[in-house]
Amino acid sequence: MKILIFSDIHGDIGALERIVAQPADIYIAAGDLATFRRGLDSCGEALESLGQRLWLLPGNHETHDDTRALCQRYGFVDFHRQVRTVESAGGTTHWAGLGYSNVTPFHTPGEYSEEEIAQALAAFDGIQPLYLVVHFPPWNTKLDEFAPGKHAGSPSLRAWVERAQPVRLFCGHIHETAGLSTSLGATQCLNAGPNGCLVEL
Repeated sequence: MKILIFSDIHGDIGALERIVAQPADIYIAAGDLATFRRGLDSCGEALESLGQRLWLLPGNHETHDDTRALCQRYGFVDFHRQVRTVESAGGTTHWAGLGYSNVTPFHTPGEYSEEEIAQALAAFDGIQPLYLVVHFPPWNTKLDEFAPGKHAGSPSLRAWVERAQPVRLFCGHIHETAGLSTSLGATQCLNAGPNGCLVEL
């Protein structure tokens, strides 16, 4: 079982064509196909061949209504605030999705307060083994450092990961850290970025 996770396409159809060309069983778009809600239809057309193999999260540049409508139009799976089970030769794993970002200075369409993030993550408590796909990174890690010493991640997400310890966490959002990885306790964390990350189960 191969799962390809990617994020922060921002209307780059060439990047989507490279994603679609990579063989996988499931593709997870971890937010920001669009830029301020523009370009979603073109992205949907580029991803149409994936159908239900594409699980879609809204980033901070689109609303859940936007991505839900895209899922209905092209047959994608609305993964926002959902848990899905994946069966593979290695056993059963659970995958949880949470889109949007913590609050930004840019007043983008899809943002949550820290309280809303904590409430959403609480729905995933006790699920094991859990793979978590979110749009935004945890606070004060290698994945949320957008400039030297400047961090923009979510304290609520970091606190939840340190307590719940999912197997893996995948995110995007911070363009400067695409492709980087780190760990929080036993949880391996990765910014998938537009090039994507392939997970084999």
